[in-house]
Amino acid sequence: MRLLYCLPALFALLSPLAQAELLDDIWERGSLRIALEDNNPPYSYREGGKLVGFDVELGRALAAELNVEADFVVDDGGKMPDGLQSGRYDIALDQFEPSEEGQDTLEFSEPYLFPQAEAVGESGAGAPMTIPFQKGNPAFRDSLNRALTKLRSERRLGALSEQWLGKDLSQAPAAASR
Repeated sequence: MRLLYCLPALFALLSPLAQAELLDDIWERGSLRIALEDNNPPYSYREGGKLVGFDVELGRALAAELNVEADFVVDDGGKMPDGLQSGRYDIALDQFEPSEEGQDTLEFSEPYLFPQAEAVGESGAGAPMTIPFQKGNPAFRDSLNRALTKLRSERRLGALSEQWLGKDLSQAPAAASR
């Protein structure tokens, strides 16, 4: 009889363990589903029917760091927050900035790109770019941030930035580090 009284407490303790973790789903599926647009040069666009650009190469590098394949899902940028929330894709690479509307359901990686004034056509530096994903996935967040840190420390992120964007935007501006 006492066991019946303890069951609700036991379920409450075990429920976080039962929640599916995005990283486990990605590994089980064998692919990282990456949303991007196909008309946003130099980030992602079609050339000869093939997806190319900075975001495409970054997506492949991130998937490789997670030991899975990159699975690109072309979508309209306005639909990406809904697609992330519903689980249609795992991440979106589309110049996202953390916003008020996504704060309840989305998390964001650490900044991986720091656009500067000449790159965004404004005075001062552009907002740092982050990668959004479904909230409540700490193992995935940590793995994603480790992958970005590794790509940056091995200068692969800087090389991609130079190749596709004309300069290395992978490091925070000097003024921001003071």
